[in-house]
Amino acid sequence: MNEYKAIKYYIENNKLDLEKIINDYSSYVATIINNMARNNLNNEDKEEIVSEVFFILWKNKNNLNINKYLSSYIAGITRNVVREYLRKIKINFDISDYENSLYSYDKIDFLDNNVEEISKIEMKLKNMKEIDKIIFIDFYYFSKSIKDIAKEQNISEFSIKQRLYRIRNKIKKEVR
Repeated sequence: MNEYKAIKYYIENNKLDLEKIINDYSSYVATIINNMARNNLNNEDKEEIVSEVFFILWKNKNNLNINKYLSSYIAGITRNVVREYLRKIKINFDISDYENSLYSYDKIDFLDNNVEEISKIEMKLKNMKEIDKIIFIDFYYFSKSIKDIAKEQNISEFSIKQRLYRIRNKIKKEVR
């Protein structure tokens, strides 16, 4: 999923085309789930989470801002559903797992307020170096670990941490 699309792209006849969204975003949701859950969930659990994500989106369809990027909503909902699911089966996170949490999927109004800021971040990403964009998206959108990103990019973990720090600072200065 390399292209960001606004929610209005998925509206036909004044209705949200959930089938089109599911076709376009199922693999995105599955990637986030796999990166967060690792080997702690079986395929049936993962499928249940995917269904839950799209159900929550559908349930809140009237509260979505159609001019915002759909990927922002979906990523936030997915992260929260996975965390909640893992909590239920007693797999605990440490505090660092929560520091990047922006959303509460049962409070879609709060999510909508953050989506505007996230949309600005996504626009800023378009102007970054390709490697920085990949690192940022892998870490924050696909929930990949720093170790996995370092392996994939053939860069040290320290370098990944440093790049993420610099990217965050650059975005903070220019987005707010």
